[in-house]
Amino acid sequence: MPYSVFLSHGWHDRWIARQMAAIIVERTGASAFIDIFDIHSGDRIEERVHTGVTGCTELVSLLTPWSVDRNWVWTEMAAAWTLKKRYVGVMFGVKLDQIERDHGGLAILSPTKVITLDEFDDYVGELGRRVKDVDHV
Repeated sequence: MPYSVFLSHGWHDRWIARQMAAIIVERTGASAFIDIFDIHSGDRIEERVHTGVTGCTELVSLLTPWSVDRNWVWTEMAAAWTLKKRYVGVMFGVKLDQIERDHGGLAILSPTKVITLDEFDDYVGELGRRVKDVDHV
């Protein structure tokens, strides 16, 4: 089974999410599920999201001042948590203490190492090693 990363984001962050997905694919060889590419006119959004999350190997959530207010972002992270999949929050323009204070707590982010967008290259390096390890099994 190919290594797949589900990229969760808010609609206002789609340009950044698109760049992140391209970097993941180009540098690691993993596939990336991102709604702007993988959900088409007429598709049932909840079914495509469900298929994407259940079929992914890990999930990356872009957490910004816009996305932390989006129910789908939290739902997608919760689904990954429930399915015991690796998930990582990538923060840009928001801090954990703001999420905790202004959005009802950290919930499933609490036990997870969350990174900033500046650390995304490091994450991609780690992801590349995981993809290679799966390819060699």
